[in-house]
Amino acid sequence: MANDSLYDLYNQVFNYVYPQIKSLRRGVLYNVLYIILDGERHNAEYICNNFGIKISATKDDDGEIVNNIGVPIKMMYNPFFINLSKREIFWIVVVACLLVGVIGCIKFIQRRENEEREGNGRNAQQPVAVPSQPSVAQLQPLTVALCLVAPAHILNSLKEQDLIDADVIEKLIDNSSYFLSIKDADAELLQQDLDLTDENISIISDRREVYVRIQIKDGEEILDKTVPYILKRNLPSNHKGVVKKLAPLGDLSGLEKFNRV
Repeated sequence: MANDSLYDLYNQVFNYVYPQIKSLRRGVLYNVLYIILDGERHNAEYICNNFGIKISATKDDDGEIVNNIGVPIKMMYNPFFINLSKREIFWIVVVACLLVGVIGCIKFIQRRENEEREGNGRNAQQPVAVPSQPSVAQLQPLTVALCLVAPAHILNSLKEQDLIDADVIEKLIDNSSYFLSIKDADAELLQQDLDLTDENISIISDRREVYVRIQIKDGEEILDKTVPYILKRNLPSNHKGVVKKLAPLGDLSGLEKFNRV
C-alpha cells in the first residue's frame, strides 16, 4: 500500500511538470528539480552538485542517474504511458521526487493546487462596485538584452537587426553554452569586456563560439534569470526580439558574469 501511495504521489507530480519539460532535449532532471523546489534554489543547487546533475545532460545522462539510484521497477513502470519517450521522462521525474523527498513533493503539489484554486476563484468572481482606491504600482515594462554564446552553425542564418520569433529565440537558448539576461542599457558596457571579432560567421568553423545579443521589449520577467527553462517560460507573450549584435568570439574571456550551461 505504501508503494501504491508513493506511486500516486509521483504520478501527480509528473502530471504537473510534464507540460513544462516535454520539449526539453537536455537538462530534464535538472529542470524538474528546480520546478519542484521553486523558491528553494539553494536546495536544488545542493542536490545537483552532489549528484552531478547538469543542465547540459542528455536523457541518457539522466538515465545513468536513474540506474545508479536504483528506482524500483514498480515505480518506474506506468502502463498508461504508451509513448516510450514519455515513459522515459516519467522515470526521470520519479528520480527527482526521490531526491527531494515526500515532503518536497507534497509541498509542490499543494502550491500547484493553491494556484489552481486561486485561478478558479478569480474566474468565478463577479465584478462589484468598490470605492475609488489609489492604483497599485505595476511592474514597469523593461527592455532586456538576452545575451547568448552559441556555436556558429546555430547562428549563421541570422543578421544584425533581424526580427526573430519565439521558436528561434528558444532554439538559441537551448543551444547556448553561456547566457545572461540584463537590462538593455547595460549591454554595451558588458560587450566591452568581450573579445569580439569582425570575422564573417558564414566562413568560420561551425563549432566556433559566437556572441549574440537580442533586444526584447517588455522582458522584465526574464531579467536576471539563471535557469534556461525559466528563461523560456518567462519570455513575453509576443516572444519577439531584435538581433542587436552578432560577432564571433576571439576567446572566452569576459564571460565570467554569464551563466554557464
